[in-house]
Amino acid sequence: MAFKPVEYKEVQNFINRAYNECQAFQWARETLKNSLEAGAKKVLFGVEYQAVENQGVYRRLIADNGKGMTDKQLYEYFSYAGSGEKRIGGEHDNFGIGAKISLMPWNTYGIVILSWVDNRASMIWIQKNPRSGEYGLRSFEDYDDENVVEPFNDVEHGCDWRKIKPEIITDHGTVIVLLGNSAKQDTILGDPERPTENNASKGLIHYLNQRFWTLPEGTEITVNRFLNDNDKDSWPKNAREGRLVLDDGSRKGSFINLYGSQAHITQERKQKKPEVVSGEVSLSDGTRAHWFLLKKGEMPDAAQGPSTSFIGVLYKDELYQVTTHHSAYRTMGVTPKTVRTRLWVILEPPVNDPPKTLGVYPESVRSTLKYSKTPDRSLPLNDWLIEFAKHMPNEVQQALTEAFGDTHDNPQLTSRLMERLSQYMNLWGKKFKQKKLLVVEGLKEESVDITTPEPNGPGVVGNIQDDKAQFEFDTGRLRHTHEARTPTELRAEGTDQKNARSVTHPREPPRVIWRDKTDFDDPENHLAQWVEVSNTIQLNENHRVIVEQTERWQSRYPDHIAEEVARKVREVYQAAVLSVFLATEALSLGKYDRDNRFRSADALTIALLGYFREDEILRQQLAYLGKVKTVGSET
Repeated sequence: MAFKPVEYKEVQNFINRAYNECQAFQWARETLKNSLEAGAKKVLFGVEYQAVENQGVYRRLIADNGKGMTDKQLYEYFSYAGSGEKRIGGEHDNFGIGAKISLMPWNTYGIVILSWVDNRASMIWIQKNPRSGEYGLRSFEDYDDENVVEPFNDVEHGCDWRKIKPEIITDHGTVIVLLGNSAKQDTILGDPERPTENNASKGLIHYLNQRFWTLPEGTEITVNRFLNDNDKDSWPKNAREGRLVLDDGSRKGSFINLYGSQAHITQERKQKKPEVVSGEVSLSDGTRAHWFLLKKGEMPDAAQGPSTSFIGVLYKDELYQVTTHHSAYRTMGVTPKTVRTRLWVILEPPVNDPPKTLGVYPESVRSTLKYSKTPDRSLPLNDWLIEFAKHMPNEVQQALTEAFGDTHDNPQLTSRLMERLSQYMNLWGKKFKQKKLLVVEGLKEESVDITTPEPNGPGVVGNIQDDKAQFEFDTGRLRHTHEARTPTELRAEGTDQKNARSVTHPREPPRVIWRDKTDFDDPENHLAQWVEVSNTIQLNENHRVIVEQTERWQSRYPDHIAEEVARKVREVYQAAVLSVFLATEALSLGKYDRDNRFRSADALTIALLGYFREDEILRQQLAYLGKVKTVGSET
């Protein structure tokens, strides 16, 4: 019996499901990647202006001067998923049907592809069959139902396909025109079902100039930008208006050249360059952390890419999992806005090459990266950022020191606050001592608790008394002193003696400081947040609860002690958040659940919103200032 390969039936379901996993504007990534792999030196993301002038329809046009495709190559490539020269490759190859997946579901009416080889043009039209739901090549009735034809004058759609070739193409190249889901749809807006793509040309520029870290030297990537994406009446009415200054000196459009994210961050093409310092930190798993800090000058131009700082993961000159979220920066201990908004961190992990190297590889639709070292193949982003923070570059550390110097209040706890929290300090010291571990031969890398008998084992191998732990107040900072008694002899029966591992001191209670609201994920609502890497709890000095409490209690005492009242309000909330935080140690949870559920900014904020409790504490704490003023009927 002859061998019969497995066939994929109803491929449209696979395409539709895969499209749902694509990120916004990924069709631009796929088409640009195809153009570059075809050897293109010039790529244009423009507009098909014939339909604009004839019918007022704005269709996305993508053109390149790559090697082009013959009529046979067009037919083979677009008739099959993963056929022709561009087959589906391995995990590191560009996915063979990426462009089809990212374009077909939102261009069911049609995708027109024209390609030139030796100045000979061929044309196909991909569309979705409304009855069967299948994607396929249109049959042109006027051309004997052929699927591949020469370009023709298409009066119905307001476009003479014979005149579609832009200036960047001479005798070889390819043009794609997106028709959307109907003959009258404006496809320069992207997928109408994805609101994140509605920002048309500006969003496209930002996506491409962020997704691609570097672009091939000597390659010209251009996007036709509209000066007003949201008002169709302001869009260019022809190719001239889309590119040049109008007679009255105004503009409706322009051509923006892209150079990649690295050039955008460093602003290396600007005449007046800002001062950007950069460097690289090597992490333990082989990941390289590239960092860029804007010390002086303006942020990157928003017209040519994102004007915000971000964190991303670099894989083969493309950025994945880009984030600007406060929480990612907080993981590094970078909360001050003055530093956070000027720091870029690009993490470049090893590329997966088993068994020699375990690293990252893209998932099928190339929206996210996978990491072969983790059980669920997710990226250990937080681990990378925490390790980067432990080796924080001096320039970044200096910027943080200067930013934290802007704190408007003494960031340390007072000795009286320490006295009030003594019971929590004792709990912390007694409950959370580290166990003493002994390495025993024959157990490989495992360790045993030397104070606990092993089942069927040699028994207790040492006698260690409880550690003495206490907390001292030293120069305004909590300090934990740990006096550990170690046994004079540690051994396991039947084995040679091994030295016990070094005892790790229990961590200090968090330092509590006050910060401006701009340092918080949700500036108006978050009252507190914990920064694990620096073991710091930050309180929002601008939060309405703090402002209202301060004003309320200041109104009850003479004006000359207003600052003393404000200090006491802050001190009470410092005590409250620290007591809440320490109480979470008693929860029978793993570290991840405890930190993310009960030490999140939301959880700490809710715990602090107990007006009655804090009011009662403040009443007692402020009693030494004397009798309160009469406020209405309240004293």
